[in-house]
Amino acid sequence: MKISIGIVAYNESASISKMLHSLFQQSLLSKPDSNMVIEIVVVPNGCTDDTAIVAENTLQELVKPSLHGNVQWRVCEVEEPGKSNAWNVYVHQLSNSAADYLFLMDSDIQLLDTQTLRSMLHILETMPEAWVAVDKPIKDVTIKENKNLMEQLSASVSGLSGSKAVEGGAAWICGQLYCARAEVLRRIWLPTKLSAEDSFVYTMIVTDGLKSSEEPNRVILAPSASHVFEAYTSINRLLRHEKWLIHANTINELIYSDLLADDNQHQDTGLWIKQRNEQDPLWLNKLIEKAIKKKGWWLIPKFTLIRRFRSLWQKPPHKAILLLPIAAIAFMVDLLLSFQANLELHQGAGMGYWGKQTQ
Repeated sequence: MKISIGIVAYNESASISKMLHSLFQQSLLSKPDSNMVIEIVVVPNGCTDDTAIVAENTLQELVKPSLHGNVQWRVCEVEEPGKSNAWNVYVHQLSNSAADYLFLMDSDIQLLDTQTLRSMLHILETMPEAWVAVDKPIKDVTIKENKNLMEQLSASVSGLSGSKAVEGGAAWICGQLYCARAEVLRRIWLPTKLSAEDSFVYTMIVTDGLKSSEEPNRVILAPSASHVFEAYTSINRLLRHEKWLIHANTINELIYSDLLADDNQHQDTGLWIKQRNEQDPLWLNKLIEKAIKKKGWWLIPKFTLIRRFRSLWQKPPHKAILLLPIAAIAFMVDLLLSFQANLELHQGAGMGYWGKQTQ
């Protein structure tokens, strides 16, 4: 079995070493299987700090020839910043062309359960219908004992994200960590200026490039698999992130609509996006301008404004009642942020805004 682990990094010199140490605590690497060939590819993109140097030094320290004879590693810097572009470069150029499975991983997370990666692989090995295996992302504040007010709020907002996935069942793709069949990911190309790449990848997976209705069971939550990530605990960072999500998901919906247009729907989605990237780096800007002319002033999908209340219907009545005040506040915030995101799209500020949120 051949496995490639791609780690995308943007100015993460302060965290990537800790992340790599948690990676090497995984049973996949601490108890190597002679039948596996593993490569680790770190992809610093547009970095202005020492991310690449720190990654190289850490990997030199961690990879022991006597123990990791089946492990190879590289640090491959990409000049252009942006996670979507780095994703394309890793999946289509840097990863082992003979790999059976590809892991995509952020450089600022910490792997928790030592069986996480092995469990994700096991899902794909034993469930032919699964194309992607994911783990459980855990906010650092949710496992913190003494939370301040903002940390409590951040943890509470997580409760409005809808029904929770069950181990072994269908799940959402979190871009911080997932494992996929290599041949599946290589059918996908991301728009190079895309922000919400995990949402886009999820849609491409469950619809097979928009060729069919959704098949949620193509993405499965692995048991005994989890990672922790840093939650936003300041008002400014939280609001900025939420506005970015609204902004980015609006762009995704515009891309889907364009792909499903009569003159595009018979094309191969991956190749269509690849050609757009190569022919016109600003094609997303033009797509927004086209949507404004067609739709008029309001571009934000209606789902954005009702998502908080919609999630309550999936919860037990007593819990829904307790969360209702938080949902009402979140709705008002979403409404304000939607107006701001909509205005930025009209002002043509989208491209600069995406560049700050691509990691």
